[in-house]
Amino acid sequence: MQKSGRTPLMRARKLEKILQVGEIYIKLEGANPSGHKHDRIAEVLVKDAKAHGQNIIIVDGSYSYIKSVKYFAEIEEVGVRVPVFSNEKWKSRKFEKSELIRMSRGAGTNRNTILREHALEENAYLAVEGYTSTHLSLTALEVMAGEILRKMDYRIDNIFIQLGYGYTLTSIYSSMLRSWIDGKIEHYPRVVCGTWEHVNKVFENYKKTSSISEKSYNEHTEDAWTAEQTNIDKHLLEESLKAVEETNGTIQPVDDELLKESAKLLRKVEQIKIRSHEAYPFAAFYKLAQSGKLKKGRHVIILNEAKSAVKVENINDYDDELTKEKLIDYTRTWLAQYSDSVLETEEAVKNAMEKGFILLASRNDEYEGICVVVNMGYDHFHPKYHLAYVGTDKTSKGRGVATELIQRALDLSEGSLSLHVDLDNKGAKKLYEKLGFKHCYNRMIYYGE
Repeated sequence: MQKSGRTPLMRARKLEKILQVGEIYIKLEGANPSGHKHDRIAEVLVKDAKAHGQNIIIVDGSYSYIKSVKYFAEIEEVGVRVPVFSNEKWKSRKFEKSELIRMSRGAGTNRNTILREHALEENAYLAVEGYTSTHLSLTALEVMAGEILRKMDYRIDNIFIQLGYGYTLTSIYSSMLRSWIDGKIEHYPRVVCGTWEHVNKVFENYKKTSSISEKSYNEHTEDAWTAEQTNIDKHLLEESLKAVEETNGTIQPVDDELLKESAKLLRKVEQIKIRSHEAYPFAAFYKLAQSGKLKKGRHVIILNEAKSAVKVENINDYDDELTKEKLIDYTRTWLAQYSDSVLETEEAVKNAMEKGFILLASRNDEYEGICVVVNMGYDHFHPKYHLAYVGTDKTSKGRGVATELIQRALDLSEGSLSLHVDLDNKGAKKLYEKLGFKHCYNRMIYYGE
């Protein structure tokens, strides 16, 4: 079973009230296992390495990229080696000594050529961010784009992303093109790329020449892309910038001050945790919204490492801490006023563990809520899944825990989800309706004459 992907696409209703630009949806890629969008790529790369019979991966790139590959390599019992060139002391701080390979090169020698030659000598799989296995990276991120398009019912006005190597933008454009060919969308959503000023200069040059010359490519990189990184896939970046033009999009540069303000706003208003240097897409969105340049519509913001302050875990099996009895106890305690019999609760938990799923929400390592979703055994007659129980600790009421649990359940069930609600529970009904549920029929149970 694939461990990455199917991350939450949450609706930011509190931000909607503040900014008044229509509907705002945020894709929380930090909900991936190691906390970054890179997990989608890393899981595929490790699988590819194993398929080629290579039990060592030489991985190079950003810390989050290397961390993602390490995470999935350890699961598959594949070794990881991290090359260290001069002026890369940060790698020694982040990784174990046994994982590092000291590398050297002569003047004018291409870094990636050295890595490729070393990988061939060691019969190792080479995973260099922005340089190798481009097709696999694009395919992995097309899955993410498909998740967004389906969840949004193919109705999106603007998509905000962070432009780096070009994988995300190219993948989104490919998915939109396929959806347009299939007749699911009439026009492409506009793509807005939040980024640093240097990339904007590259884009401006591209608009004039329809290509990225070596001069412009190196002249404007500075801190954004060092000379070491300029041999990334130039064709991929050109395709990305072309996609911006094709969608009538734009490159929106943002500064450090706006990044910090944006990250702070996300934490304060929507309880979304993100480091400021990963907030480029939201900063671009916020900048346009504040300036009045953003029309009301449906906006999707993809954040590479953002996640909710409420941690939601998908419990796949019992363990010493989370026994069946403990999960039943959580359910019955947090839903005391609507509690079914012990046998009913036990049966639901058993079904959910074997065929459906159980979600636990926590904050600061303290469990605060549970969601038990059973599999009804149908594909068409009835929604496949049924939300049997969702409850929270009384101290967490009004803090959005139940909303987080239900949104995650909707993601995992791909929307094929039903639930029961007490007709007198107006607060719960209002919440469910906001999340997209509709009152379809009244349930009647036979109790005898």
